[in-house]
Amino acid sequence: MEKKNCEECFKYYNSGGSGGFNCAESTMYGVSNVLGLDTEKFLPMASPFGGGIGRNGKICGSLVVGMMLLGNKFGRNDPDMLRAPAYEAADKLLENFQEKFGNLNCRELTGLDLKAIDNTGEEKQRVHHEVCRPIVKQVCEWVTEMYEEADK
Repeated sequence: MEKKNCEECFKYYNSGGSGGFNCAESTMYGVSNVLGLDTEKFLPMASPFGGGIGRNGKICGSLVVGMMLLGNKFGRNDPDMLRAPAYEAADKLLENFQEKFGNLNCRELTGLDLKAIDNTGEEKQRVHHEVCRPIVKQVCEWVTEMYEEADK
């Protein structure tokens, strides 16, 4: 099911050029807006996760932010609450991501070492368009669907 509102993730997405939001920020911005969360409060938390955590090529920033957003819905704020809902949501998102994209790490997903290339390079722009944008949109769709299912 395509969620047109997930296009909100790309309103300020410009990960490969100057200005704009990285993949993690774009996911946080878009999903927060779609779900009516406090974007101003949550958005800064996403900044360090772009490019696989600080452009280090580790776990995908969009995926990390998806997990943060699931924590907002399924996490706990009392030590006596059950952890299971958050862990189940995390398992579902990880399983979906791994199955669709084949890897969790930015460097393997993109084939780029983001610390070693020009930030405005043509190859980086191509990869961000062909690889990263679809990932951001898909994470948005999965997370918003999980919120909607939980509210039924």
